[in-house]
Amino acid sequence: MANAISKTAYYTLACRAADARKPRPLCGDSFASRFMDDEARQVWARFQYFDRANESNAARHQIIDALVQEELDRAPDARVVVLGAGFDTRAYRLRGGLWLEVDEPAILTLKDAKLPVTEAKNPLERLPIDFAAESLAAKLAPYQDSRRTHVIIEGVLMYLSDAQRRDMLAVLQQVFPHHVVYCDLMRASFQREYSRDVHAVLASMGASFQDMTDAPEALFLETGHAVASSTSVPVRAQELAGKRVPAFILRRFMPAVRDGYRIWKFERT
Repeated sequence: MANAISKTAYYTLACRAADARKPRPLCGDSFASRFMDDEARQVWARFQYFDRANESNAARHQIIDALVQEELDRAPDARVVVLGAGFDTRAYRLRGGLWLEVDEPAILTLKDAKLPVTEAKNPLERLPIDFAAESLAAKLAPYQDSRRTHVIIEGVLMYLSDAQRRDMLAVLQQVFPHHVVYCDLMRASFQREYSRDVHAVLASMGASFQDMTDAPEALFLETGHAVASSTSVPVRAQELAGKRVPAFILRRFMPAVRDGYRIWKFERT
């Protein structure tokens, strides 16, 4: 992998691969197993016992799947951009969309070898970028479009500094002035209380969370985005697993858990 953050793609991949093997998967990413090589299995060995965090990874993926699919059912020819795509396979699983996956050259080369774009059920392009050395605005410029564009930023923002997040949103506004962002946002208090052990392993891989706050959504509101929806990852994970009582308890009596890690859908018009 080209950088430490890219290595975390193996963790989220392994969560989905493990989920797909369950009798009742939360997400059901049947393509994830294609990428489970020795490096992926080594990473998974460090995380496989974090049951709740791993379930949350699968659940957050499903939440975004459902939100994007709802949009594509209305507009099947809409552009969908996956920033920091990792081993995302939505272009192969969802119905509709003109897909653009953006990530480091090493990870996209690996994806091309194990899951070629020719197998995707929807039009798919892969755009390699060295995030540390190349301009995201310049890379995305050929795709500039004033139409409604859907942008997935999953498992990425917590590793970026506040300045980097602001720069990314500025690029989106420049290239896709009418866009919808789907992202996961975690409160600093949730990370300290409920995600500390997982974060310690991530940090040992060189991928530490940065500039965490208890109002991560504020950045989007400051940059002119409106909240279209907000979904609790822990609650949805319990619901998808058919655990109605734990889901009710989280929703009703544990607001710090309920609200600490959520999938947000923001719209910029």
